[in-house]
Formats: sequence, structure tokens, C-alpha cells
Amino acid sequence: MKRSRRVLPALLLSLSLTLSSAGAAVLHGYREGLAKAEEDGLWGFADVSGAIVVPIQYQSVLDFTLGTALVQTGNKLGLIRQDGTYLLDPEYDTLENLGYGLYLAQQGNSWGVVSILAFPGEDGAATQAFFPIQYDTVRIGQMDGLEVLLLTQDGVETVTPLASLPQLMVERDVPSARFPLLKGRLPSFSDVEDRDWFSVWVDIAYNLSLMEGVGGGRFAPDQTLTVAEALKLAAFLESQATGDTFHLQSLSGTPWYRTCVTYCEARGIITPGAFPDVQRPVTRAEMAGIFAATSLARSLPERNSLSQVRASLPDVSPEDPAAEAIYSLYAKGILSGTDGALTFAPEAPLTRAEAAAIVSRMARAEQRVDLW
Repeated sequence: MKRSRRVLPALLLSLSLTLSSAGAAVLHGYREGLAKAEEDGLWGFADVSGAIVVPIQYQSVLDFTLGTALVQTGNKLGLIRQDGTYLLDPEYDTLENLGYGLYLAQQGNSWGVVSILAFPGEDGAATQAFFPIQYDTVRIGQMDGLEVLLLTQDGVETVTPLASLPQLMVERDVPSARFPLLKGRLPSFSDVEDRDWFSVWVDIAYNLSLMEGVGGGRFAPDQTLTVAEALKLAAFLESQATGDTFHLQSLSGTPWYRTCVTYCEARGIITPGAFPDVQRPVTRAEMAGIFAATSLARSLPERNSLSQVRASLPDVSPEDPAAEAIYSLYAKGILSGTDGALTFAPEAPLTRAEAAAIVSRMARAEQRVDLW
């Protein structure tokens, strides 16, 4: 099946709209803050300033969707995130998105399913082979009205309902399995443009049902988040990460946020009475304290050196009440600062766009930030 290798260039031609050029590279459209960049028949990606941020080196690329993009090099397909890091190395003849962070994969005459995030295999070693690439065929079909994955080897067919994959991922300890990406679920907000830095985070936060719009087809990215809204986000992250059902409940009480406050108090995220006025804007320092106290944040591995973080933040002192919470979120790849100097601005309010970035990185391991 060579379909994927033929479709990639065709999709590029049909979806691209030339908007501008940077040097010799021609930029084609923007999706999630990055444009495809073409030069001499090769492709990469540029940011909104026109700077090339993913090197022009690929035979073909597709637009970024939910923070990842398919690329082709050496006649093989791989998957990258927005800094160009490979999530799936370019070693596949076919990669087809199944949703949930899983891809149907082909190598030569063998088929399987791979995960964009490594997890412990049966021997304890890290693997990305969710179903080993050893099957004669793997395809999506229908059975009793359900979409199923059909894996065939030596005439024996294994049937796995697609809807069961997220639970299988949880059982196999795939990172972020409790926050599975849903294929095709993307927002369309009138106040979020594809050139906006936050568009990728709005897409992911919406896809994961962590954030919705404010009504009228708007997301209100610059709107200030209240303490109550920050506690709701923390409660939903905590609930989903621990596998309870609070995040599935309708918040229809009066006032709507009372159950979120109570839940956060019960889970030890905040102490009772910590926020007498939850309808005021939340500061970035308060946000860090709230989110860092979730069991999800506490369970995350360190991605950046904590000692280097402590020495690098220009406006956070070890004596600040929220300092350790702020440091920990930088170290775990959740925070990256408001500028290239890693400035945190602890007393500034938190916008909905910034909140979308934070909850997306907390939920999805492949989106966490490498600072150095």
C-alpha cells in the first residue's frame, strides 16, 4: 500500500495557500501558528515572523494538527512536534491516525499500531509498539455497528473495538492515556486565528474537553481567568487523571463553582478558606500553586533541571510563597515563561490563552517543554 506516500504531496498542493516568503523559502498557509515552508522542492516550517523553526529538509509535510505533523524523508514517514522533535521516527511506509495518540503503521509488508509516546513493554523496556509490527494486515472495519481494528496474522484475525483503545492504553501505562486525543475534534472560534501563538493550545484544550468557548462562537483568549475557573480546571485535571467521575458531572449548582472548590479542598489541592473571593482574577503565582498541587502535576517526571530552573528565573525568589510550585512546573515542562528570559510575571493575571497552554501540557506528555 503506497497510498500514504502519494497522498502527502497531493494534500500539500490542495491545502496550501501561498501567503508570504522568507528569503528563498515560500510559506504556505498557517495552522496552529506555523506555516509550511518550501524551498527547492523540500519542506519545513516557519513561525509567524517568517523564521524557519523546523529545518527545510523533508520531501513533504502536512499541516500541524493538535501539535503534531506528518513528515516524509528518505521516502519514509515520521511524526514531529512543533519544535521538530520526532515523536515517531521516519521509518514507516504508512502512518494513519487512529486517534488517541495511536497510529496504524506499515513497514514493508508488515503492519501494526504505534504510540506517539513510549510506554513500558512486556520486558520492562520502553516501546512504542502498541500492537507489534508483525501482522499481515491491519485495517479499520465495522462489526455489529462498531468501528473495530482488525489485525490479521497467518490467517488468524484479532478484533479490537476502537473505543476500547483508551482503556488498553491506561492498562499498559501509556503516558497521558487518561487524556486521549480525539480524532477530528477541532474548534472553530471566531477570535482564534491560525497565526496566533495560542491556537495550538486552544485546539488541544478543546479536543480534550478541558476548555470550551465562552459563547457566541468565541474563545476569548485574552479574557482573565478567575480563581473559580482555575479551580474548575484543576478539579477536572485531577478527576480525569485519577479516574474518578467528577469531571463528567454537570456544574449546574448555585453558584456553579461551589462543587469545584469543595472537590479541590477534599483532594488537598487547596486548604479550606484559602480563597475567600473566588470570583476575582487569579494571579499566575496562584495558578502555579493550584496546578502544582494536583496529583497529576506531582506525578510528572522532571524534564528540565530543577536546580537550573531555580537559578534561571529572573523574577521568582526562593522566598516567594509560590516559588517551589513555580519551579516545579518549569522543571516538568509545563511553564516556559512569558519571554525568552523565562520571566514568569507572578503577580500578573492569567489569560484563557495561557491557561489553555498550561492544561494542554499538563494533560499531554508530548507537548511538554524542553527549556534548554
